[in-house]
Amino acid sequence: MKNPIIEISHLYFSYNGTPVLRDVSLHIREKEFVAFIGPNGGGKTTLIKLLLGLLKPDRGTIRIMGQLPAKVAHRIGYVPQDVSINKSFPISVMDVVLMGRLKSHGWTRISKKDRHAANSALESIEMLEFKNRKIDDLSGGQRERVFIARALATDPDILFLDEPTANIDSQGRTYLYALLKELNKTKTIFVVSHDTMVLSSYVTSVACVNKDVHYHDDAEITEEMLDMGYHCPVELIAHGIPHRILKTHGDNQ
Repeated sequence: MKNPIIEISHLYFSYNGTPVLRDVSLHIREKEFVAFIGPNGGGKTTLIKLLLGLLKPDRGTIRIMGQLPAKVAHRIGYVPQDVSINKSFPISVMDVVLMGRLKSHGWTRISKKDRHAANSALESIEMLEFKNRKIDDLSGGQRERVFIARALATDPDILFLDEPTANIDSQGRTYLYALLKELNKTKTIFVVSHDTMVLSSYVTSVACVNKDVHYHDDAEITEEMLDMGYHCPVELIAHGIPHRILKTHGDNQ
């Protein structure tokens, strides 16, 4: 495989003796856009935390850019599923994005370089004009874009997003995934999602996670892959019509 950016070999992980992931081996190339799908509790978020170095495997190895995850944490951006910000707290969009710079130098004075990086991150997600707004004044989709800008503030090579469209309307989801596709020109992107639109229209590959990981090097999801991942029949809804196989639908996207 050319230019593997992530290499997982025979990975096992459990919580308090309960297996969560078993014998996972996965190689991901640079600048892929990977969707992690699978049932709740199947191990998707756990796998991301292992890749971030927040958890350590029971057995097996993880290498990111040839190194342990902790060694390259500064080159990875992360948008968790539930971002804990008290929306009633009077914090601005710029302040939220500047939080992303703290991991590069800790709790020291914010520099001109930090503000320039924050401005660039906001500009890349088309939110620069909102930088002085309070975070509570934004829509759900706009807030999610700000959290992405926070993750982009250090210009990472890899971006992980856990259920980024969970609280966004359909128009906001379409815009957000189009934005991620644009970012994918320069970054490797991983998205945990139950959103079928992202599977057919934007990603380059799919990993179905349910203790095991079944990797499909294509944006098409087959019935066989869903049955392996979910261990039960699954119907997906695309354009209001039930599908057992999800793929690009041509001009009616």
